[in-house]
Amino acid sequence: MSIHRLILLLGSVALPFTAAGSQLFAVTPSGMPEAVFPSKASVAVSRLSSKCMDVQWTVVSSSDTEVVCESPLSTGQSIMGQMLLGNSYSTPPRRFFRFNVSEISGVSRVQVSGWLETQMAFGQMQRAPFSGADFHNSIMNFLVSAGGSFPAGTTFPNHAMLGIFGQVAPRGRHAGYVVSDVTPGAAADRAGVKAGDVITSVAGKKFKTESDFLDGLEKAAKAPTYQLDVTRSDSPLTFTVERDYRPAATQAFNAVEEPADATAPVAKPISVADELAKLLKLKEQGILTQAEFDAQKSKLLSQ
Repeated sequence: MSIHRLILLLGSVALPFTAAGSQLFAVTPSGMPEAVFPSKASVAVSRLSSKCMDVQWTVVSSSDTEVVCESPLSTGQSIMGQMLLGNSYSTPPRRFFRFNVSEISGVSRVQVSGWLETQMAFGQMQRAPFSGADFHNSIMNFLVSAGGSFPAGTTFPNHAMLGIFGQVAPRGRHAGYVVSDVTPGAAADRAGVKAGDVITSVAGKKFKTESDFLDGLEKAAKAPTYQLDVTRSDSPLTFTVERDYRPAATQAFNAVEEPADATAPVAKPISVADELAKLLKLKEQGILTQAEFDAQKSKLLSQ
């Protein structure tokens, strides 16, 4: 396996909502994984910190304009990371993600970078930055699930859009996408897909995970029409779907840069992320119960 492929695999975030695929799902104007939050930087920071905690990451540091989280590596990923960066004398590799936050008139823009690092025998730090579709797509999903929106001008040229809502569920040796809702007029609706249907393959590709499902939509984008295999009330059906692409994202809110008032005193806001980190530590020490932690967390995020 090549070093480049190892970096891609280690940069893929292992989350329930992860969408991988060999090509970018959402192509932002900057080309970076980024999202826009309709809130002040301090609120965006607290949302990102809370999301890291929700997926069992560790908030390593936070400020008014930055959050750094560590994502644990599995045993296999740790071994691959050791092969990539270190040797038998280096420390176990660690995986980090940095969220840089910039605020203009109450609207925050968040860009993300990630890297793998290890410390060598004589103290030198070895780092390998993450790149590629696995990293980009996973982090874009992370940002949206944390409350962010695609930046204006983001395009979706590499994957077909069905216009459905639902989730992937195990189904024998493979899985099925259980459709809970169908957008009127969308590709799936025009083909005849209904709520309650279970999609078993896209463009001839079966799947086991959300990532596999996205790979099928990537394959579906290569032709004007594609086949969709569905089970409805235990009866197999096959639909021919016309390829649709998701339209480019438009900004739902405007940000106008305002000149700074040099005469007005600037008070440093309290970091909600730091307070959340303290609460998490108290929970880990057994001082707070899970219920008490959840109550205090909700109270902080509502401020």
